[in-house]
Amino acid sequence: MSGAFARRALGPVVGLAFLSACIDSTPPPKSTVSNDVEGAPRLARDAGAVLLQVSAYDYGLAGALGGAQTRTVAASRYGAVMRNTAKTISAFNATVLAGTLDRAGPIREKLVPLADGLTDVARDGETYADGGDPTAFARVISDVTAGWQRLRDLSTVLPKDDVLQGTIARGMSFVVRSTSSSQSTITTGPYATAAEAKQALQRMGSPLNGSFTQIAPFIVRIGPYSDRAAADTASAGLTKQGVTNIVTDAASFTFARSGPLPDAELWREPSRIQEVRATSRRIAVSSDGAWLLAGSDDGYAALFDPKGKLTALPQGFAGMSVLQFSDGGNEQTFAVGGQVVTFLAVPSGKNIGSGMRFTGAATQILFVSSTRVFVAASAGATGLPGGGPGLIGGRAADGEVIGDPFPIVTPAAGARIAASDAGDVYVGTTSGGAFDVEVFRPGRDSELAAVARVAGAGVALAVDRSARFAAAVTDQGTYRFALADPQTLTRVAGVVRDVAFAPDGTLYALDQTSLLAFGPDGALRWTAPLVDGRRLVVGTRAVVLDGTDKVLAFDPADGSADELGAGGAISDLTMSRDGRVVGVIVDARRAVLFTLP
Repeated sequence: MSGAFARRALGPVVGLAFLSACIDSTPPPKSTVSNDVEGAPRLARDAGAVLLQVSAYDYGLAGALGGAQTRTVAASRYGAVMRNTAKTISAFNATVLAGTLDRAGPIREKLVPLADGLTDVARDGETYADGGDPTAFARVISDVTAGWQRLRDLSTVLPKDDVLQGTIARGMSFVVRSTSSSQSTITTGPYATAAEAKQALQRMGSPLNGSFTQIAPFIVRIGPYSDRAAADTASAGLTKQGVTNIVTDAASFTFARSGPLPDAELWREPSRIQEVRATSRRIAVSSDGAWLLAGSDDGYAALFDPKGKLTALPQGFAGMSVLQFSDGGNEQTFAVGGQVVTFLAVPSGKNIGSGMRFTGAATQILFVSSTRVFVAASAGATGLPGGGPGLIGGRAADGEVIGDPFPIVTPAAGARIAASDAGDVYVGTTSGGAFDVEVFRPGRDSELAAVARVAGAGVALAVDRSARFAAAVTDQGTYRFALADPQTLTRVAGVVRDVAFAPDGTLYALDQTSLLAFGPDGALRWTAPLVDGRRLVVGTRAVVLDGTDKVLAFDPADGSADELGAGGAISDLTMSRDGRVVGVIVDARRAVLFTLP
């Protein structure tokens, strides 16, 4: 590329100089106007942003290839990111080409090699994306190292820029190294069928390091060997047996990383991946996101400590429909279950207090931090009027029984429950064609007090943490109102699947095809499109499970979405109470956590 830049930029300059000399031999006065590249500081920052992203993703992929569990990036995800990065680099280079035409000076002389080097990053990144070739990844690492040096060289001829210098220092702190070694492999064949290849391997004595291909060409491979001499010796032995073979050498790579974790740059990627029991469908994380619970179809709840160690594996009577941690406190506990919800200690998993039995599987459970109470709700046995009533039960953090108003009998369809930071629990039940919202404070109130009555059958209920506003969804629409004045009840949207409040009072409403954000004043701030919105959790950002394989985190300011790299089929979505850690269950066997910025 540098040659193209040079030919296109210098040609017109030389021609103009020659023409000027023919017309007037008098030396022109020295110009005080610079003919160097304009807008270079912005271009330098753009290049720094590209290199910083690739450096962080190199760090994550190197960790994955080395078997790390924190801040890793899967090869497929790395490939997708590098394809998008290649498009960004192409646009950047087009801007550089346009900006360097007919220009000359020290900035141009350092900017052009930087652009050429980014082209190498794009090419080698796409090569890795195409086939996962470790040689290509090793080249990307070298390209990025060279890129940082070229950017630093460019910065020396630009005005002082603390942001650019910070980017350079940050990017160069993520150190990724590749080490190559040569390994030798013996190949025999090809054979007519996989069966013949298998028989040939057996005749060779079925060496432990031997294998055969199941698809054409059907060949046998033996190795790799640590050195060529060992491979040659084995090859000679096969030749004596009458087996025609060939020894080939190939580079083998190992990757290592060091430096700080790129949390800010890789927040879209897993901050932790935990292998869990097969058929796990449910997940919960502690209030700070450090402890993890995974519930499986066979009734087991696996408890993992912050370092990924399994500390308890209690078993229930059936599949887990609800999982919930208490907050930190002096003695953290957790609740798990379905039709029977039990309470257990962290980290031992030992049963504490007494469980709660419901007529049907529990549909919701929450922990009220200020009063340190678990509250769970269920529908009746069938959810239909003739199938018996639903229930709301409550236990203290240590599993001890709480008196009135528990247990609370509800209509057969059950209740929707929510709580404020003040400790009030809100209950929404449907009867007589309306959704009645009531409130009580566990440990203080023995009866529920009416709050509001909303037209229609209830679908969802949410209360903001400060207990200023509530939102209710019925089959007639989505309503928002001030808890202190139910007369403010206002229909803000049609029927949606779920609603939740952010800590700043923003109300998010999840529809199948869109996510809506309403400001604290009740006005619609933005709408973002979805394909199949299924679950909603809200903290520092609103996070949506869109379909079964996509998790989107939305910027609260403008609704722009970032996809989190879950990498599989997702069955559950949760968020820590502090709003920073998002957890999902992937492919029914991995718990994947993300830390939001």
